[in-house]
Amino acid sequence: MCEKILLIDGHSILNRAFYGLPDLTNSEGLHTGAVYGFLNILFKVLGEEKPEYLAVAFDRSEPTFRHAKYPEYKGTRKPMPQELKEQIPLLKEMLEKMEIATVSLAGFEADDILGTLAKKGEEKGMDVIILSGDRDLLQLATKKTMIRLPRTAQVIELKALMGDAADNIPGIPGVGEKTATRLLAEYGSIENAFSHVEEISQKRARESLRENYQMAQLSKELATICTNSPIEFEQEKF
Repeated sequence: MCEKILLIDGHSILNRAFYGLPDLTNSEGLHTGAVYGFLNILFKVLGEEKPEYLAVAFDRSEPTFRHAKYPEYKGTRKPMPQELKEQIPLLKEMLEKMEIATVSLAGFEADDILGTLAKKGEEKGMDVIILSGDRDLLQLATKKTMIRLPRTAQVIELKALMGDAADNIPGIPGVGEKTATRLLAEYGSIENAFSHVEEISQKRARESLRENYQMAQLSKELATICTNSPIEFEQEKF
């Protein structure tokens, strides 16, 4: 039986706990609800998956390699609520006291760390479980890597066409979710759709893809999780 590693998208699960539970504070007025919810989720999944190894990945505040490609990346994202922001160091302190490894890397998002660790875990013959509330992580699913999410989609290709307002990924003009889904159902990828662009029946989508294919390619790059970031797979630490 293969060893198993559980990789957790720290900010994503903390965010889900924050919005899913009542606002709790301690005697000093420090907000604690998101940390409480995170730990509840952690213990539940540990009980269900029973992994031998565990790590929690976090984003950092510095710009990433995606910002170098597209400075406006995530430019429209609203600031994190202060009540949530103040719980991040508390959660990290809790995880440290529990001797749970946390990983982050300047220039890369938590998604990239999760993708890299998942790939390296697979190479070591492990079964990998990624816990996240972000469906972007679905692109990492393989026979050895399971993403605990309720639905599946061609996330990268969809974002290449329709963009993503949350991350300020542009996509191409005039193509929404319905049109993007229909194009992918028919052609499978933006590359194949472009090679058959004159066959696309919807005029607006046909012209937009023809005129904005480079932007679609850039959007796909921005939406693609990096799986070869320079992060070490510290097995004993995990």
